[in-house]
Amino acid sequence: MSISKKASLFAMLIMILLVAAACGDKADTATSTDDTTKTETATAGTDTDSAAKEESENTENTETATETATEDNTQNVELGTTEKGSYNNDYFGVSLKFPEEWEFQDAAGMNQLTSASSEAIAGDDATKKKQLELSQEKTLNLLMASELPLGGQQLGPSAMAIAEKVSLLQGIRTGKDYLEATKEFMQASQFPYDYKDITTETIGGKEMDLMQITMDAGDGTTITQDYYSAIIEGYAFNFIFTYMDDDSKASIDTIKKSVQFK
Repeated sequence: MSISKKASLFAMLIMILLVAAACGDKADTATSTDDTTKTETATAGTDTDSAAKEESENTENTETATETATEDNTQNVELGTTEKGSYNNDYFGVSLKFPEEWEFQDAAGMNQLTSASSEAIAGDDATKKKQLELSQEKTLNLLMASELPLGGQQLGPSAMAIAEKVSLLQGIRTGKDYLEATKEFMQASQFPYDYKDITTETIGGKEMDLMQITMDAGDGTTITQDYYSAIIEGYAFNFIFTYMDDDSKASIDTIKKSVQFK
């Protein structure tokens, strides 16, 4: 199955590059709204009493403590171990198996691929390029395994795992929230996808939200991607499974059945 390299990059890497960018937009919006609210409050109530001031200081102290704890927690995150035919991550409590003959990339290899593909996706759009660069900084690339060479001219079934730190400021409380932010960003960017309604499915004993999208590869082939998302330890943890036909779907179904959450 031969498709253009750019289409392959879209199909393989779009989730990594755009989900964090989409949620970054939500964070920026929330921050802007919060700043506006603070300005209006300060203007309307300059002479607030000392009790209100003390409450504000306590809130700031609490937020600072929470932020510090979050930073400390982030430092302890592990990217997991990828070996021939398997992936294991104790921090997120997840493991899976994939065919031993498949190619795979660890975090370093995934970072190289996403950096290369971000230029193809952003083109001359400086704003989008900046968003994609920021998204890469925020995203933990955990696993990428594919039947065929990654980033090549041919596309085969693949399995990916990524995670991004999220906060209440972003309005991301569930996997569904995360996927809806992704869908909104993709639609606004006019990516050529068709979307199914977000549903819930149990995978590896864990309930995850699922968004399925399809894309016309331009040669009569339809690429399907299943995006699974759940909030784990303050992160949006995501699987992305890609397949094109019944045979490749069967390979992906076998991988899904191997997933185990502790």
